[in-house]
Amino acid sequence: MSVRNRQISTSRIQRGFYVHTTLIFLTIITLIISIADSLLKIGVTQYSNPYLITIIASIVTIQSLIWMIRNKAYKGVKYAFIHYFTVLNLRKAFIDSRYYNTRFHLNKKIAELPRIKIEFEKGLSIGKLYIENIHMEKDLSSSNISIALNRYVVERSYLSRDEKYYIFEIFDSNINRQLTFQSSDEFRDFTLNIADQHLFIDKFTKIPLHSSLFVGQTGSGKTYALYSLVLQMLLKKEMYNLYFVDPKNSSLSVMGEKITAQNTASNFDDIVSLLKDFIDLMKQSKFDLKEKLGTKLEATYADFGYPSHVLIFDEFASFQSQLQSMEKKKRDEIMSLITQVVLEGRQLGFFIWFVMQKSDSSLIPTYIRENLPVKFVIGNAEKQTNITAFGSGVETKEKDFQLGEGLFVCPLVANQPKLCHFSYLDFDILEAVNEFID
Repeated sequence: MSVRNRQISTSRIQRGFYVHTTLIFLTIITLIISIADSLLKIGVTQYSNPYLITIIASIVTIQSLIWMIRNKAYKGVKYAFIHYFTVLNLRKAFIDSRYYNTRFHLNKKIAELPRIKIEFEKGLSIGKLYIENIHMEKDLSSSNISIALNRYVVERSYLSRDEKYYIFEIFDSNINRQLTFQSSDEFRDFTLNIADQHLFIDKFTKIPLHSSLFVGQTGSGKTYALYSLVLQMLLKKEMYNLYFVDPKNSSLSVMGEKITAQNTASNFDDIVSLLKDFIDLMKQSKFDLKEKLGTKLEATYADFGYPSHVLIFDEFASFQSQLQSMEKKKRDEIMSLITQVVLEGRQLGFFIWFVMQKSDSSLIPTYIRENLPVKFVIGNAEKQTNITAFGSGVETKEKDFQLGEGLFVCPLVANQPKLCHFSYLDFDILEAVNEFID
């Protein structure tokens, strides 16, 4: 920090200086009177000292109360101190970066810093940071303020609706986001507390059901993440209708065979047949739902008690490579079926999940990818993989992701990529499948 910035003061520093100066002055006066009285035997201390001590105690008490209210000490001592030091570090960072307005008080230059509010949740593991928009040229939302937050890291930032505050969603980087389940019973109990139309990802994240994209290299934990989501859907009160497409006939098809053999396909012709059956069901649902929408516009399948239908398309790129060898009419017909689900399925309760190692336009058409509301990139992906999944205008920071950890976007939950960490299932998954479908 420059010498010039070291010398600049803030109104809070000045108020603190005045209070401390007053306390020191009163304390010195009290000591002088006590010493003088002990030497001269005047006896004034019995009148003056209680009065002075009361004033000192009152000032200290008032300042302590102000500190406790400002730092929300009613939420706990730990909360108050973390709140205090977080705000203190931010105010120092604002002075260092000259993010303040200036004014003059008693002919002294004062730095007017933006107001700061913090709301911590879930045992101080996550929170929202509100920083006043003081309308400077610098766009604070694009600044890396994580360096001033000690162990907290910014996950997402945006302007408030009235544009008076920058809002930063922060999390404790020392906290393990991952949920661990030691048994299928433990997994069942946790899942039954989640709303039917939502799926949990980790300790902090639940997402609504949408057509989705899952991207991740082999060994990233992508398929394992799907196991967690499929097991959840098997436990919902309103039974999900699941469909499994696995061109490579790997582990997901094994799970699919156990859950619903008639709705599991691996070879090309069976996949196309399953897709057509899926579309036929969706068209019938559209016909049924149209009559009900006359009583409740903008309603969805869930409002009328219709079940969800989810088609999990593993290794979509492998299917695409087979599709490209077909004549154009056949290719267009099949891609038209898939597009119908993506564009029309949400209201009807029909969803498709694409599972891929990469999502380049050569592997999945851009118009389909861009219309998928939920996207996951799991594991340590290349920068280009993030760009194709989330879009060229979305900035993602490189991190050392562990197994099952990655980034995702989802309407109303994360319009910018946020961290997620899929569950660790420390039990036999196929046995759990058998338990859950019985």
